Amino acid sequence: MRRLSSLLLILTVFAGPARAFENLDGYFIAEQTCEAYQSKNKQTNPGNITTVPRTAYDMIGINKPGGDFFQVRVPGAPVTDQRWVSASCGVHAIRADTPTTTTTTGTGTLTPQPGAESADNLLTLSWQPAFCETRPAKTECRNLNGGLLPFATRQLSIHGLWPQPKTNIYCGVPASIKSLDNPDTWHVLPAPDIDTDTADDLMVAMPGTASDLQNHEWIKHGTCYHGAGGADEYFDDMLRLTDAVNSSAVGEFFANNVGNEVSAADIRARFDEAFGAGTGARVNVKCVSDGGRRLVTELWISLKGTITPDIDPGTLMLAADETTSACSRGIIDPSGLQ
Repeated sequence: MRRLSSLLLILTVFAGPARAFENLDGYFIAEQTCEAYQSKNKQTNPGNITTVPRTAYDMIGINKPGGDFFQVRVPGAPVTDQRWVSASCGVHAIRADTPTTTTTTGTGTLTPQPGAESADNLLTLSWQPAFCETRPAKTECRNLNGGLLPFATRQLSIHGLWPQPKTNIYCGVPASIKSLDNPDTWHVLPAPDIDTDTADDLMVAMPGTASDLQNHEWIKHGTCYHGAGGADEYFDDMLRLTDAVNSSAVGEFFANNVGNEVSAADIRARFDEAFGAGTGARVNVKCVSDGGRRLVTELWISLKGTITPDIDPGTLMLAADETTSACSRGIIDPSGLQ
């Protein structure tokens, strides 16, 4: 942050509609006390961060030219220092004597090779508190165990959407990029080309974005999805399916049984209730051991057919082959290290 009094500024005005996020140089000058959101769509605000009037924040961009939210950097903000602030809260300014620059990160974008859209997929959803029992040092787990990710403590989170068979990975990805696909270098992988609404929703639904999981999922699996809408369609499809599960009897069952031991049969029965008899037989319940406890950690949901915005998830599940469950019973872990 920089105090307004130390800057020589040129104010800028935005006009004209567009669709895509626009990078901006300079600063955002807060004129009011406003919420600084992690997700402008969900209006999540870890740490209850607000702007300080007459303070300059490094500008990142605007959700679209002429848009209604600036993305700014708020030093010290938990979970992410990249926050969304209403454009009506202040003004965009640049230093008069500083030339504009464009900053890029990672290794650029990757255009996947053409192919028929995947019609055989595995939706993998995580119970984040269980995942974080065994990986407490990861950024998203420090955030969750610190009470900063309330959504992830009461709903299933996205791991990924994996075209099948399992060998169908890294489609058209050169070896130079594949060699970077390990957790320590996910941040330098080509970022998926997604719009701001998709990125915004993903930050809540996929806590692993704090460790750049979205880059890994796109490079390894998304490049084989071959949707006409590219990365944006790939992530929109998994977000839509995840919302359907979380808003159903399945999501209610998980939220109501935190701390309890449940059976795979119980979980599968909730799928039958929500999406039709027999859909539960397409769900593989995964567990992990944590000392003397057995924790439900993931659901692997088999889907067959092209995923479209109006498709019934039950139709996709019933078209897939039945599967066995790797785990028969486990605890739905509460947040925090047990």
